[in-house]
Amino acid sequence: HTCGWIVCGEPCNSVLFPNEFSAHLRAHGVRGGGNARMSCCWVGCTDQMNTECVVRHVLEVHLELRYECPDCGQTFSRKTSLHNHRKKEH
Repeated sequence: HTCGWIVCGEPCNSVLFPNEFSAHLRAHGVRGGGNARMSCCWVGCTDQMNTECVVRHVLEVHLELRYECPDCGQTFSRKTSLHNHRKKEH
């Protein structure tokens, strides 16, 4: 996946695996915790959210990361939703 975080007016464009985005966004100054609000700096995005939600927002909205159930093929935007589904349904 390519990072679309705006740095000095241009997209970062680093190519990363999804599990690298949390640390990568910290390098861009995104620090989770608390209820401080910030705007998403992804190309074309104007959403505002708590800083603790930024990484999840990037993974779900911009990278469209999905988790697939190995039992039935249903997909989920959050790993915890997949885990809950498997406990309940399988």
